[in-house]
Amino acid sequence: MRNLDNNKDDEDGAGSFSSNRSQLGSRRACEGSAGRPVERESGAEEERDSNASTEDDLQLKWLSEYVVPTTGCFKDREDYALYLFSPTNRFRLLCNKITQQRWFDYTVLFFIALNCITLAMERPSIPQNSTERQFLSLSNNIFTVIFTVEMLIKLVSHGLIISRHSYLRSGWNIMDGALVFISLIDILVVLLFGSTNRIFGILRVFRLLRTLRPLRVISRAPGLKLVVQTLLSSLRPIGNIVLICCTFFIIFGILGVQLFKGKFFYCKGPDLTGVTNKTNCLADKRNTWERHKYNFDNLGQALMALFVLSSRDGWVQIMYTGLDAVGENQQPKENNNEWLLLYFISFLLLVGFFVLNMFVGVVVENFHKCRASQEKEEKARRAAKRARRMEKKRRRIREIPYWSKYSRTRRTVHRFVESKYFDLIIATIIGVNVITMAMEFYMMPPEFEMGLKITNYAFSTVFVFEAIFKIFALGLQRYLKDKWNQLDVIIVALSIAGIILEEVQYTLIPINPTIIRVMRVLRIARVLKLLKMAKGIRALLDTVIQALPQVGNLGLLFFLLFFIFAALGVELFGRLECSLDNPCVGLSRHAHFENFGMAFLTLFRIATGDNWNGIMKDTLREKCDPSDNCVKNCCVSPIIAPIYFVVFVLMAQFVLVNVVVAVLMKHLEESHKMMSDDDELEKEIRRELEEEQREQQRQREIQERRVHELDDEGEEAAAQGAAVASVCCHPQETAVCALVSNDEHQSMAVEVATPPSSGSISRGEVGESLRLPTS
Repeated sequence: MRNLDNNKDDEDGAGSFSSNRSQLGSRRACEGSAGRPVERESGAEEERDSNASTEDDLQLKWLSEYVVPTTGCFKDREDYALYLFSPTNRFRLLCNKITQQRWFDYTVLFFIALNCITLAMERPSIPQNSTERQFLSLSNNIFTVIFTVEMLIKLVSHGLIISRHSYLRSGWNIMDGALVFISLIDILVVLLFGSTNRIFGILRVFRLLRTLRPLRVISRAPGLKLVVQTLLSSLRPIGNIVLICCTFFIIFGILGVQLFKGKFFYCKGPDLTGVTNKTNCLADKRNTWERHKYNFDNLGQALMALFVLSSRDGWVQIMYTGLDAVGENQQPKENNNEWLLLYFISFLLLVGFFVLNMFVGVVVENFHKCRASQEKEEKARRAAKRARRMEKKRRRIREIPYWSKYSRTRRTVHRFVESKYFDLIIATIIGVNVITMAMEFYMMPPEFEMGLKITNYAFSTVFVFEAIFKIFALGLQRYLKDKWNQLDVIIVALSIAGIILEEVQYTLIPINPTIIRVMRVLRIARVLKLLKMAKGIRALLDTVIQALPQVGNLGLLFFLLFFIFAALGVELFGRLECSLDNPCVGLSRHAHFENFGMAFLTLFRIATGDNWNGIMKDTLREKCDPSDNCVKNCCVSPIIAPIYFVVFVLMAQFVLVNVVVAVLMKHLEESHKMMSDDDELEKEIRRELEEEQREQQRQREIQERRVHELDDEGEEAAAQGAAVASVCCHPQETAVCALVSNDEHQSMAVEVATPPSSGSISRGEVGESLRLPTS
């Protein structure tokens, strides 16, 4: 039995089964179960049998290859799943084949989504014997059975823990198995003891963690992989910052206990005249001696109060309560000790503004570190992209302009719409239009309203003509290639539709006034036309658009966080109510946990930091019903409620939001790099064009100089030829003098024929004397 090679990639757990199978499948034509060649039969039936056996053998090969050897009495069954199913077991092969299918994961995710829907339908106010309660209980049992079957299929296919890719070797499978086990215990407890034990109902919420299963595609999605790597790699540095925060919290908590223990009590009643201490307060039976929810009576209470201070939500009330404190069992007095202000201010400066904001720096730093690991690939990709952009710009500059074949009129219009003056005129008109739209008010005079209506028609006409001019100058296809032009077309269409609806309403057909108001509101979109004229704003918008995929991944994580905490909030705080005996300062009809929808909105309000300490304060009530059969005003554990809100605030306000900031910062940096690259490309192309022009000018000068030299040589040769001809052509001799001149080569040949004579010049001598250099 061969051990797993150290170079094998086993990050994906059981999910790597498919990748290993695909790698082995590429050798199906040449390997058998033992690595022997597979003989190809000519018959179709034998070929199908051979392929089927080869596929089963490859599955067996995978199952037998990636097994960790064991010792002891189970060594003979180390390659068995659960020590029951051998590698040749057909049921195990069937389970193996099912887990490799893509539809298997899709089916499981579909049932997870359905389970989330039924979980969102849960609320405490559902009667126990109602049809809705029976439906939800039955659906919970069905989903538990489905997820149990899924777990068993994977256990039979991969084994429990022995092999490298067994079920418990994957963290996601451990989470799934734990959730299934909890659900089975929940069903068993309900069947044995009834549905009064709500703690097991709370545990059902953790099944939502199964929705993290799509994160297995991280290795195939670089954006999502980068986001998750940022969160995971930030755990250790954030842990260091948490230690620093805990140090400051403990120091200020101990100091706060020493300063304020037993001093955050006050007398509550209709008449507090003359009340100075607890004894005077309780002398009147109408009064009560109560304690503030956020106090410093012990270290735990002090830490909770300090966390509210560090979040800067409602911290002023805690600070003034400390300033008014007099002593133990003493009625507070306004601004009793103003020097205690230093305690709260110093804590806010050190922790609220410095230590907690270090989260941002840590997340951003680790985000850049994660990007550094991809720097080589990113550099190669950026270089290739830069080369393509440079070639595109070079080709665009060298090619003949598309408007060169335009008529004179169309070329004039094109020159006008492409000029900066045209954009300046349109921007001025848009600015004036925005001013006129801002002049509307309630109960306008009819004349003023008519004037605004006429101006709207005029501006709409201008925008229509702008689009017509651009379409005429650029052509419809080239005009619509620009996304900003598409936005202009949409705005023009909305303006025309609004005018038509207004006129039709007044004349022919009655139209819902809401539609007219919507069309008027959409006229504000004309302001967006100004964005395309500002290069910086366009760069920012491009940055946001480029960051949308990663921000979308973070949005999924946000949604999962909100979903889990909303379901938990309904189960924990769904039975709380506000009354005269239990007045609320945070919970109201606009913020409560009675159903899933309002719980979701309440968590969104908490994530924005709006009075979340008041909502937590309402959950920490002492006058409540602690029984298990509680229907209204049920008690919540004084430990669970703070943990619930503190964990949610930390994750929503301090972690995930800062990751979004890191993503936007990185994309903004890349956007600036791209803009600088564009400038460098333009400069480089401009330098290349100037160099080419200088080279062409130099070549032209060389050619012109050579032509002048040839002309000079031709004139000189012609003069020499004329002189020789005058010498050789004697009146007593018969001589033939030919002067041949070629314009291209500037060559000359002279042929002299004389009769042989002793006193005359021979033909060879004449030819030798008349030989001229030719070019």
